[in-house]
Formats: sequence, structure tokens, C-alpha cells
Amino acid sequence: MSSTYYNLNQSKNLGFIERYSIQCGIINKHSVSSIAKELGFSRQTIHNEIKRGTTEILDTFLEKHTVYDSYLGQIKHDQCKHLKGRLSKIDDDANLMNYIIQRLEAKDSPEVIEWRLKNEFTFSTSVSARTIYNWVYNGTLGVPVNILPYAKKKRLKRFKREKSRIKPNGGQSIESRMDLSDRLEFGHWEIDCVVGTRNGKSTSLMTLVERKTRFGIVLKIPRKNKKSIVNALKKIKAKYGKYFYDIFKSITADNGSEFKDAIGMSLKLKRGKKVKIYFAHAYCSFERGSNENFNRMIRRWFPKGTSFCNISQEEIDKVTSWINEYPRKQFDFMCSNSLFIKESSKIVDTQK
Repeated sequence: MSSTYYNLNQSKNLGFIERYSIQCGIINKHSVSSIAKELGFSRQTIHNEIKRGTTEILDTFLEKHTVYDSYLGQIKHDQCKHLKGRLSKIDDDANLMNYIIQRLEAKDSPEVIEWRLKNEFTFSTSVSARTIYNWVYNGTLGVPVNILPYAKKKRLKRFKREKSRIKPNGGQSIESRMDLSDRLEFGHWEIDCVVGTRNGKSTSLMTLVERKTRFGIVLKIPRKNKKSIVNALKKIKAKYGKYFYDIFKSITADNGSEFKDAIGMSLKLKRGKKVKIYFAHAYCSFERGSNENFNRMIRRWFPKGTSFCNISQEEIDKVTSWINEYPRKQFDFMCSNSLFIKESSKIVDTQK
């Protein structure tokens, strides 16, 4: 009988060789006790294995027979082994899973969801942003990956470009701008356009972002050209009145044709007050990073290809308010709106 069995497995678990030996022993009508003794396992272990791998098959006469299949037993063992370990936090908490899905659909980032779970909602368990990212990527939540504001993207090979010379056209190069990398001074803005359809020739959005607070202003413009940009800035000037030149000390733009009228954008007064206009280098969007990130948040609501012709300024203002009220991790989850009000209040107080 010993020639029928091979116990080469040094672990305490049955392997495929042992399962095949069990199958041979059953075919030769050996008892469970004798199979267990030869393989060096307990009788209960062999009994449980036979129960796990037993299945029904049809013979050539279409009659059912109950047999033990070593392949089936190994497959079931592997499946159970895969399911071993600690259960996920959402396996026994459907409310938590539904809440996370709802916040993702409301365009919250995993970092903001983590903060909300700790401060705004009562749950017995806490979930990190990294865990939420993993649940989205591996399909645990059943939502598409593009629901994330910054989903993983395929990295393309980048080619080095030489910085082209800036043609200020009435403005100055960003190289002439004072060092604002620390973002300690309030009143320095970045400007850009979010285009609609027809390659930006129709209705577009002009976006302004303050570098220190990340507060944004969005205005709908009829066309993406110089005249529309200057007119939009004049509307903003009329809104802020005498405080305009203290709140808008400088504006940094890219080299787009719509920003070529730097003199008009400066809104210079006869007594010398004006907004300083700077131009970033070509292919260097990182020099206006705050504005680029703000535009990405706008694209959560207005994806590329959206026509702004039938979208009212009121709808745009709602999205702008959502962005300005969005909890930001870099500000310890304070919103840009409260920071902007705090900074602008200082200017108002000094001029009283």
C-alpha cells in the first residue's frame, strides 16, 4: 500500500500530490484511516478533504456518480487560501461604503473624505486616503477610476524644450517678477482661459487665482481674445472699487494671444496705479501651477468639449463657490474663501 502514497509535502497542509494520493486510495477502496496513516495526517483532515473535493460526474450512460476529484479539491483550497486574512473595513459596514461612494460622486478627493470621516461624520472606523485610492483602483467600491480628481495616467515620454524668449508686449517677463515661491504676500494672481468647443473660438471662461489663498474668480467671456479679457478685468475692478489695486498687485499670464494686450490688462490710472503684468515662459505651466490646478477642478464639472454658450454665469458661480469652499489639505482643510476674506479684510481695515 505504501507504493500508492507519496508524502513529499513538509508543511502541515495538503498539497496536490497528497490530494492525488487520496484520489488513488479511494479508487483502490482503501479506508480513510489507512490513507491518513500513510500520508501522516489525521483522519479528520483526510475526511474534510474528501468532503471538499467530492463532486458528481456523468458517465457515458449519462448516469451520475459521486467521486473525489483531486483537481477540484486543490482549486477549492486555493480559493479559501486567497480569502484568508483580515476582512476589509467596508465588508461589514455598508453605510461606510455608501458614504464614501456618495462623497466620490460629489467630487470630493480621498484626502477630503478622510478628513470628513474624522471631523464631520460619526463612524466607528477611520479610513485613510490611501485605502480609498486602493479600493477604487482594485474595484472594491465598484466605481470607475476616472471618478477620482487625479486618477493614474499613462506617463508619456517628455522631450526637452528650450525656453523660448518671452515677448512681453507691454508686460514683463516672469524673470523680472519678485520671488513669490514662498506665497507669503497676498495680491498676486495667475490668469488663464478654459476653452469650450470649436478650439476655444466660441464662449470661454476666464479664470483668475490668487497665489497665497488659491481663491478663484471665473467669468464667462464671449470670445477668447484680448478685448474680452480686458473687459472682464474691468468688471472685476468695478466690483472691488478702491481696493482693487491693493488686492490685485500683479497678474501672471501665459503666452496666449488673448493676453497680448498687457497695457490694457494693467488698467493703468493717470496717477500711476496699475496692475503689473508678467508672462510665464512657453511650455512652463508649472510657473502658473495654482491656476492650472484650479482649471482642473473646473473640469470636474465642465469636462473638455463642454459648450459654455448655454451655461449661465449663475451656474458658473455655483461651481466657483464649490471650489472656493472646498477643504484644502495644504491649509489644514480650511477653504480658500475664508482665507481670502481674512486677507482682504486686512486691506480694508488699513484704509479706514
